[in-house]
Amino acid sequence: MKLRKGLAIFAILGAAGLFAASDMNSVSALVDQINKTTNMDERNVLLKKLHDKLIAMDQDDLPAAQDYVSEKLKMTQKLQ
Repeated sequence: MKLRKGLAIFAILGAAGLFAASDMNSVSALVDQINKTTNMDERNVLLKKLHDKLIAMDQDDLPAAQDYVSEKLKMTQKLQ
């Protein structure tokens, strides 16, 4: 029984780790898409998706994701 419980705990921790990694990968992909787009409407849609993704993230992973976004996201200057 102890072996089964131990395996179950490792399986749960592994699944949680994979889920967190996939969240960071999707945040990274969204940031890359935002940086590459030149269409402002498309950029706004992607920014909304990024915002929604950050809101839905686990609170433990959120600070790392926010640091990544603030470091990598290129903000464009306002056109006159």
